Amino acid sequence: MLTNKFSTGESYVFTPQPEPTALFGELREAEPVPWEALGPLADPIRSISTLTQAPAAIAMQSVLTVASTVTQGLADAESLHGHVPLSVFALTIAQSGERKSACDALATAAVKRVDQEREREYRLAKRVFEAELLEFQKGQRRKPNKDLEVIEGDLKDPDVDLAPEPPLVPTILISDVTIEGLHRRLETGTPSVAVMTDEGGQFFGGHSMKRENALKTAAGFSKLWDGSPISKSRASSEPSVLYGKRVSLHLMIQPGVAQTVVGDPMMKDQGLLSRVLIAWPDSNIGSRQITRDPSRIAAETKAKAKLLKFDERITELLNVKLPIHPETRADLDPHRLQLSDRARAKLEDFYNRVEHASNKGEAFEYITGFAAKAPEMAVRIAGVQTLYADEFATEITEGMMSNGISMMEWYLTEMLRVSDTGRPNQELCASEDLRLWLVNRWAEEFIDKRTMMKNGPGHLRDGNTLDICIKKLIEYGWLVREPGRQVINGANSKTYWRVVRRG
Repeated sequence: MLTNKFSTGESYVFTPQPEPTALFGELREAEPVPWEALGPLADPIRSISTLTQAPAAIAMQSVLTVASTVTQGLADAESLHGHVPLSVFALTIAQSGERKSACDALATAAVKRVDQEREREYRLAKRVFEAELLEFQKGQRRKPNKDLEVIEGDLKDPDVDLAPEPPLVPTILISDVTIEGLHRRLETGTPSVAVMTDEGGQFFGGHSMKRENALKTAAGFSKLWDGSPISKSRASSEPSVLYGKRVSLHLMIQPGVAQTVVGDPMMKDQGLLSRVLIAWPDSNIGSRQITRDPSRIAAETKAKAKLLKFDERITELLNVKLPIHPETRADLDPHRLQLSDRARAKLEDFYNRVEHASNKGEAFEYITGFAAKAPEMAVRIAGVQTLYADEFATEITEGMMSNGISMMEWYLTEMLRVSDTGRPNQELCASEDLRLWLVNRWAEEFIDKRTMMKNGPGHLRDGNTLDICIKKLIEYGWLVREPGRQVINGANSKTYWRVVRRG
């Protein structure tokens, strides 16, 4: 038996405690990215991963979303049940320091450069428009009033002049947006845009995802993913319907935010998560070394050359004229990528396998929403690869369809892995925040409530919340009640716990 002496001189018998239990399920090791299925996107993905030393899955998410952004306006793709957009929604989960921003910066470099050039042209065009509008308004004031003519039963003014129209906002990348702001952007700008941010926590924790707005935001993005018309009806403006708009989405978030997002019943029930390709790669932190080894220098040189070709290709696709409906200024009228017979047979086989695995007791029982959309997402990925390789392509080949299916098999595995960590409620999330603070920030062996109130995480510093968290950590074995007295943070405590840091 072990005896522990306290400052009071008392002794007690110490009973060894069992290992603590994780508040969330353990995250299994990630599968390697499916390199052979990445097709024409493999080179830029490998190049970005080489240059940043970031996990390849982060580079894959960034490159895939950029490729989707520059192809989604050109065509829709045939699926098993009609035609679908090529828009891709992605969610990348990685801790701070994993070089998410570096990957995104390299992947979006060409888009940002084109955006900058178009923004300069837009500012000039806007000044010209404002001058023309002023001249138009002056001319209208000079016109004499006269009765309207009745022409063939209609009231018309034969001399009416239409006001000049403002130029469309031409930029593509959006980093911080509400669903209302995005609708406005699609109403006044280019019909194909991308919402991309390496601060996805601001999206999920900001105005758009506050409880009163979350359902509207999730439903709005789901409609955009579907390619459905968007109806707008506000008391402050004319009602309108937006047709032919395309949006890609890439949010990068940290693991703490991910637990909340994956665990949100509204996000699951509404269906937005079923439309998102999730990647949560294993960390590379601690293994990234700067060396001047000749092989490393050669690898970086090769990566830069391949990334330059990627930038050139993205620029080419951005300069392809979008197919606009002839009776509108900015409603897309994309052509249709057909499935070859062999590609359709591949897709039907994949659909049947996924459908069987969605039965009760099978692999996808608890991710049926995502699994149900997997065949369609495989088509989207295959279509993106097809147009990235050749913007004039008219069909998805068997090879490209195989790529899309293999990538979706990877994403299904990843969704299973992430889902297996559990869907914690708010109490467990708060308790995990406290546990991480205790393990990583509190260096002493013992802790009391007074000290946690004073020094612990700011959002947990109210008595009721802290009581709930302490109870959970006791239940899961991370705090163990100790007898006697102990000096903690300079004061005597009768009620305190031992912090368990193993497990």
